[in-house]
Amino acid sequence: MGRQLGAMSGLAMALIVLNHSIHFGSGALENLGYPEFPLWVENFLSALQALGAFAVPTFLFVSGSFVAYAARGNPPRISSKFLISSLKNILVPYLFWSIVYYVFYYFRTGLQYTALGYLKNLLVGFPFHFIPLLIFFYLLSPFLILWIKKVPAAVLGVIAVYQVFLLNLVYPGILGFNFPEWSHLAALPVLKQTMAFWGIYFPLGMFYGLNTKRLAAWSRRFVWVFAILSIGLFTIGAYYLIKYGEVLLAQFLSPVAFILIIPAIRREKIPFVRFFENIGKRSYGIYLMHIIIIEVVLIVIQYAAPAFFTLPILYFPLLYLLGLIIPLYLIQFIARAPTKLVYRYLFG
Repeated sequence: MGRQLGAMSGLAMALIVLNHSIHFGSGALENLGYPEFPLWVENFLSALQALGAFAVPTFLFVSGSFVAYAARGNPPRISSKFLISSLKNILVPYLFWSIVYYVFYYFRTGLQYTALGYLKNLLVGFPFHFIPLLIFFYLLSPFLILWIKKVPAAVLGVIAVYQVFLLNLVYPGILGFNFPEWSHLAALPVLKQTMAFWGIYFPLGMFYGLNTKRLAAWSRRFVWVFAILSIGLFTIGAYYLIKYGEVLLAQFLSPVAFILIIPAIRREKIPFVRFFENIGKRSYGIYLMHIIIIEVVLIVIQYAAPAFFTLPILYFPLLYLLGLIIPLYLIQFIARAPTKLVYRYLFG
């Protein structure tokens, strides 16, 4: 497995926290009735938030690479022990933090769901959107890795086409035309939206895990092409999203180009590599905890220091740093303290 992937996982998590800090921070200002910031501030925040488009694809790519790295033999096989252990490490913390969030959300807003409603939230991944998709790919991985080993182009091509198909269902007309109504029958239940956004990245990570050296050499040959494509498509997509509120195909193609750069990245060339690797080791726990931390910080600011709400240059960086650092240090503390016995159940 590529030595750069730990740091890339950490970078992905940092971008997720950035995205949610701006999302929840802006929502709090709106809910509390604070006036809007100047247009240039709003546009700058929207551009920063748009960087989150690279986060989940990177995390899924790294996850797929890890699964492929864990496979043994020729043809590669994933042991049932590895699969069961991995699913337990994903599911148990996911269930725990989902329940914690639902309890917190009830006391925060007073909104309560029925038992069926809570079950539906768990199935679709509210508020941890990509976890059901991750579980789906782990369950499929013993078969997927064999198919990718034998006919990689066909497997990745089919998944990519299916993802684009679903994207045109989720955003009708994004391809320039609409599918007939009956085509919705071909959409995966529960996973339609997340598969439309991120379906290709876990399988692409598995392909990289099986062909690390070959794909790294290929990526380095075309790295500037992918970089220009990624930056260009991101700029176009972010501009239209900010200016017109439109969802363009460019917003979904930009992360694909970015992912193709990752094999070319050398660990020693990544700025603050040890910091990002530290985050990467604890990325799943940070992901599950950071939304609650951000919400708690917002409550503290509201009642203890509301002046921060009028100072975006301090407010959003504070929200972001606390949303990232507090979960990181809490996880590190639990890992070292007597509570380390429950670490795996809390953070995977």
